[in-house]
Amino acid sequence: MSARNQNSAESRLVQLAAAGDQNAQAALFERYRAAAYTVAFRITGRAEDALDVVQDSFIAAFSRLGEFHQESTFKTWLLRIVTNRALDVLRARRLRVALPLETQNGGSLPVLAPEVSDAAESRDLVERIRAALEKLPPDQRAVFALYAGGDMTYGQIAEVLGIPVGTVMSRLYHARRRLYALLSDLAPRDGPGGSGS
Repeated sequence: MSARNQNSAESRLVQLAAAGDQNAQAALFERYRAAAYTVAFRITGRAEDALDVVQDSFIAAFSRLGEFHQESTFKTWLLRIVTNRALDVLRARRLRVALPLETQNGGSLPVLAPEVSDAAESRDLVERIRAALEKLPPDQRAVFALYAGGDMTYGQIAEVLGIPVGTVMSRLYHARRRLYALLSDLAPRDGPGGSGS
C-alpha cells in the first residue's frame, strides 16, 4: 500500500472512530498500541505505569477525536497525548524513574555500546545506566525516549512535544552530554561529537 493510500485509509479510520465506530477504534488501537507503549515505557520506566498511560491515552484520544483536524498524523497526535500523560505520571510520583536499558522490541539505546563479560557484570551495567538516565530532567527524558527508537525525525519529535526543532536538538544534545559525563568509561573515546580515528 502506498503512503498516500495508507494516509487515506487512516483518515477514513479516524473519521469512523470519531463517529463512534468501535471497529475503527479497535483498528487504530491495534495499529498504534505498540508505539504508544514503547514511548510510555521509556518515559515512566515501569510496565504497569506504561500500560495505564496507554489505556488513558487511547481513551482520551478517542473522546477528543473531534478536536483532531489531521494537520499531523494520528500517530503523532496520539504520541503527544502519551508523552504528556507519561510525564504526568513522573510528576505524580515526584521522582525520576530510569528509562529501560532495552526497548520492548530488543533495540538498545543508541548512546552506549559496552562489552559485557558475564551476567553479574551485565546487571551492574544496567543499574549504572539506569542511575544515569534517572538524572535526566523530564523534558530531556521525553526527547530522548522518542529519539531512542530511531524511527522519528527531529521534526516529528518536535510535533509530538509541541516544541521547536531547535529545542529538540538542544534537549537531546544536553541529555547525551549528561549521559557521556556520567558514564564516561563506557563511552567511545572521542565522546559525543568526536571525530574518531
